[in-house]
Amino acid sequence: MSSKTLLAVVFVFVLLFGGWFFVTYNGLVSAQEGVDAQWYQVENQYQRRADLIPNLVETVKGIVAHEDQTFTELAKYRAEWNAATTQEEKIAAAKSMDSALSKSGLQVIVENYPQLKSNENFLALQAQLEGTENRIAVERMRYNEKVRDYNIQLKRMPTSIVANMYGFKDKTYFEAERGAEEVPVATFGTPAATPVLTPGTTTPVASASVELYGEKTNVDIGEDIILKLSAVNLITKPVMTVQVILIPPSGMSVTSSEFATSGAGQFTTTYKLDPGGARDIEVRIKTSQAGDFTVRGRVIYYFGDNTSTAEDHTLELPIKVRAKNPIGG
Repeated sequence: MSSKTLLAVVFVFVLLFGGWFFVTYNGLVSAQEGVDAQWYQVENQYQRRADLIPNLVETVKGIVAHEDQTFTELAKYRAEWNAATTQEEKIAAAKSMDSALSKSGLQVIVENYPQLKSNENFLALQAQLEGTENRIAVERMRYNEKVRDYNIQLKRMPTSIVANMYGFKDKTYFEAERGAEEVPVATFGTPAATPVLTPGTTTPVASASVELYGEKTNVDIGEDIILKLSAVNLITKPVMTVQVILIPPSGMSVTSSEFATSGAGQFTTTYKLDPGGARDIEVRIKTSQAGDFTVRGRVIYYFGDNTSTAEDHTLELPIKVRAKNPIGG
């Protein structure tokens, strides 16, 4: 073999090895980021629940003032959650809240004091809490799936060589405490008032079963506005039918394939969710003019075939479209 041929073979080998190395490393980074991103979704749902606890406790204390131990525990674990700075601390505090809200804590009070179930404020808060518990279960399951895929990737040869070289470590599963799957009283409250969303926030629609997220609501003209529609059916409910009607600003259109034009500048989609099921839909709105606008819409949903109990909620989400600056301007 001539020296030129040998150099060519070595060059090809180095090129292939380098390509494999960078693809493998980038794959590990992407998998790790996927786990971290899903953890933030879990954290958001637990934070939502932590934010509900003070109002829930105050409502219950007004009727059952002498159940001090449970209320003290809930306040303690909520404070621990808010003070936690690491993922391990967050998980420990979340598990403690799981226990305090399940059969060993608040739910026992609810079962022992049936008069709570006639309190409108309590029913509304319980409905929001139940919806949040369902979302927690879904997001926790998705997180554990990401962790499983990432950990398997770390252990596979020859990927494990790159993982060890750059210090990639196994991620910890988030296993629920025994009894945490017991969702507090499955009762819907009355429909909530019209929610108004601000960019980058989320707002629940009745019992926290349907939400509209503003993921990208401040863009340059020509860029797409990006929203996310997320729905979770309660484990205790029949099949859930969801209809969403969006009305973008005049001259703009919804380009997501899940939506169809229904006339008069409206775009609609309808789908069903099995008990405990969840679905996320990305909503893209093509911009055509600059200014401050509002995306309006309606969410209508019902359970089973009983359309007479359908809940109808309106949505408003402010968006901003900037004019492009001239080059050099």
